[in-house]
Amino acid sequence: MHQTIVIIGFVQSLFGVLIFASKQPKHISFIFLSIWMSVIAVFLGSLLLPFQVTDYFKPGIFPVLFLFGPLLYLYVSSLAVEDFRLKKTDLLHLLPMLAVDIHRTIAGPSSMGNIAGVTNTPQVLYNKIYYTLLVLSYLFYWIFSLKLLLEHHRKIPFRFSNYTSRNSLRWLTFVLTLFLVLFVNDLISSYITRVLGFTIPRFSSMSLNFTIFTFIMIFFGTNQNAIYKSQPENQAPVEPETHEKLQVKQIRSNISDDQLNDLNTQIVEYLKNDKPYLNPDFSLQMMADDLKVSRQKLSEVINQGQKKNFYKLINGYRVQEVKEKLNNPAFSHYTVLGVGLECGFNSKTSFNRIFKDETGFTPSEFKQNFG
Repeated sequence: MHQTIVIIGFVQSLFGVLIFASKQPKHISFIFLSIWMSVIAVFLGSLLLPFQVTDYFKPGIFPVLFLFGPLLYLYVSSLAVEDFRLKKTDLLHLLPMLAVDIHRTIAGPSSMGNIAGVTNTPQVLYNKIYYTLLVLSYLFYWIFSLKLLLEHHRKIPFRFSNYTSRNSLRWLTFVLTLFLVLFVNDLISSYITRVLGFTIPRFSSMSLNFTIFTFIMIFFGTNQNAIYKSQPENQAPVEPETHEKLQVKQIRSNISDDQLNDLNTQIVEYLKNDKPYLNPDFSLQMMADDLKVSRQKLSEVINQGQKKNFYKLINGYRVQEVKEKLNNPAFSHYTVLGVGLECGFNSKTSFNRIFKDETGFTPSEFKQNFG
């Protein structure tokens, strides 16, 4: 049974490599997924070999497990961080794996099985240290990834006019929970048994965990494309921390009052005349492209000139459009929800909630009283 699970996971991971390596349009998140699937394939493939990897390769297969945490973090970063780009400092994520790799080559490996009851030879002591580092690595990278996702959720109203499954990355919240249960929790349980010597039940094996996780990542990852449009290569990216400070504190940059007023007027005329908000996928980046203004400057002008974030600004125009259409005989054959969808809302729940926040009435109450 165990070998069957390993084979399924191995085949799935190879299939995942093919899918994400050929996925279009190209995005760095798919590269991370391809590498991730390759790492899983290497680990599971080693379990199918008729010999021990350490017999021919001293470090063994254990060090590759140190890549799993960094790949989780980098994948979340590639989706949740605006203008994400790999930097030279990202190579530091490889250091734990390389350090364990080199050390096991020099000191000599020993079995990573139950090492708690084994005499504390230098190799066994080293293995306990490796295992401790691996548990800490998974836990820390999970925390860092969760932090990135929470920061992204806080940033959505400043960048998008609707919450969608794609831009909110709700499925990644599920993946992080799964990662916590399958790997962090399992490694801690294994650590208590193998290193500390206390026997506690384990509900799954690492190979089963990898098989389940591979299926989930292929299922969801194939449907997730890039959220943010990358800046041109010749344009230096703005640090995410600077974005947040501008948005939260609403600090003016070098925009003069006259420039701010002119651009604010341009925004209002653009929204009234072109009505881009009728597109449910309308985003700050789309507005920036249309107005030929940098996204950062546009965000600041909206915050300062309109005293609201992008999400509230656009949905305010959508509510006004709904009110006009509900009073327009040409739309009398539409349902209330149909009118809302025509005006750019993407769900009944958000339509009702936003409309009531703006007017004090639900759409149906407004139509009954004023339609």
